[in-house]
Amino acid sequence: MSEKKNQKEKLWGGRFKGEAASILERIGESISFDRKLYKEDLEGSRAHAKMLHKIGILSREELQKILNGLNTIESEIDSGEFVFRSELEDIHMHVEARLTELEGEVGKKLHTGRSRNDQVAQDVRLYIRNRILEVLDRLDSLRESLYLQAERNIDTIIPGYTHLQVAQPVRASHFLLAYFWMFTRDRDFFQFAASTNDELVLGSGAMAGVNYSNDREFLASELGVPRISPNSMDAVSGRDHLLQFLFAGTQCMIHASRLCEDLILYSSQEFGLVRLPDGLTTGSSIMPQKKNPDIAELIRGKAARTIGNLNHMAVLLKGLPLTYNRDLQEDKLALFDCVETLLISLEGLEEMIRELEFRPSRGERSLKEGFATATDLADFLVGEKGVPFRTAHELVGRLVSECGEKGETLFTISEQARSAISPFFTGKEYDRAVSLELSADKKNSFGGTAKARQIEQLKIASESLKTSSRTKE
Repeated sequence: MSEKKNQKEKLWGGRFKGEAASILERIGESISFDRKLYKEDLEGSRAHAKMLHKIGILSREELQKILNGLNTIESEIDSGEFVFRSELEDIHMHVEARLTELEGEVGKKLHTGRSRNDQVAQDVRLYIRNRILEVLDRLDSLRESLYLQAERNIDTIIPGYTHLQVAQPVRASHFLLAYFWMFTRDRDFFQFAASTNDELVLGSGAMAGVNYSNDREFLASELGVPRISPNSMDAVSGRDHLLQFLFAGTQCMIHASRLCEDLILYSSQEFGLVRLPDGLTTGSSIMPQKKNPDIAELIRGKAARTIGNLNHMAVLLKGLPLTYNRDLQEDKLALFDCVETLLISLEGLEEMIRELEFRPSRGERSLKEGFATATDLADFLVGEKGVPFRTAHELVGRLVSECGEKGETLFTISEQARSAISPFFTGKEYDRAVSLELSADKKNSFGGTAKARQIEQLKIASESLKTSSRTKE
């Protein structure tokens, strides 16, 4: 026989005479995860209590007792002394029940003019606001690490790839700054998510407003919220701000996953372009030679979870009628998981970027064996010798084919073999035409991989970091 609970023990139990089934309690509890909101719930409750005093519901003495009780509860939770009980369902009921134990009947006054619907909606907004600040800090640390590595490796030439085939020589700084700008866009996206999130919904009641002359302007000021929701029905049921956070988180984790994929490939024996330190890799239980890039692989896997969280939220919301429905209890699972996944992934990525080392000799070997300056040689024939492009393309193609048959590169094939294909494939002009470093420096358009443009891009990136720092201040 299933255990029964007296529904009158619930904070909402006055309406009920019968006993609650065990499944109702077990399926309805959210304290196992929404306890993460305790600081935000206490912050909102303090502001609400002050507002109740301002409009005459609480006396000065009652307000002080409530604030003292809320401070005690925060200390108990912080220290791990607080006892969570599934029958109290959520963090809001835990706070109210404990407040009543500590301060007596005045604890029951705290919920005046407030519903759990607008209470939890505000808690989540405060939680998102606080977590976005943490995400921005992690993004800035990652971007700074990318910047510093780019600055150190401006003279390191590595292959740039298309179709995962060697394409053209690029500076390692160019590769790193590509991700710097991706994560800069992510930072902008999170700031946009913060702007959509930063709204006061407390004071909306269950869905239609409240029967008290509550002072929402006062609440907004207390909570540091710049905007007040104009519609109570939308306020308690809208989750666009949560979707925006998950969109931003998904985009950020996609970028993180792509960078991890590059690091996994580049640190492999076949590529060998970068080396990760022992402290950020693992070995094999059976193969003693292995050095596995586990952090990168795990972050790549965690990106899938983040995408799943976004999908979870979109599907959860797409069929809900106005206003609050209990389904919305499930919104926090996706949010909490996304936050935790983001923060640990950005930390892991930042450590890998900070500690990795490039191997220029391996980059040079890949570029030479991949005939990465074949296009430069064709452009030399066109630009300096007046050869039609189609003819130049054919001559270089023949030279590459000859190299392939002889097991040579554009750098090692003999001048005699080159001159047999074209008299222009001789002397210092030829050497300059196939030079890896000169190839990179020819890409001198704005945003290109030439050294002068990389110095320029680093200055722009530095200003972006300074702007982000000033914004946080």
